[in-house]
Amino acid sequence: MLACIYKMINKDKLEMMAFDKTIQEIKNIKDPERSKRLMYIIKNCTSYMVTPQDNEHWLCGSLILTKWQNMLLKSVNYQGCDPFETWSFNNNEIAGETFKTHHEMENI
Repeated sequence: MLACIYKMINKDKLEMMAFDKTIQEIKNIKDPERSKRLMYIIKNCTSYMVTPQDNEHWLCGSLILTKWQNMLLKSVNYQGCDPFETWSFNNNEIAGETFKTHHEMENI
């Protein structure tokens, strides 16, 4: 599986890396604190990946954020939940290494 990985080199030139639809979905989350946390991760990410299934993945410090495009493929009833999932790691290095192959979970 191929995935596009983008490294944030100059954050001043690029405000956020995400689909416009994703930004709107985050703004529409009813919990304002969750919305702020997700926007913080996207604005401050060091790497961004879009997979062939259009799932988006961000690396921000020791966190990985994923936005699943098709929740039905995850075989879970997500009624009332948003499509964002986060993972927290012990440190930035472990998160960075995990991020390189994180998208492979899409095939599970």
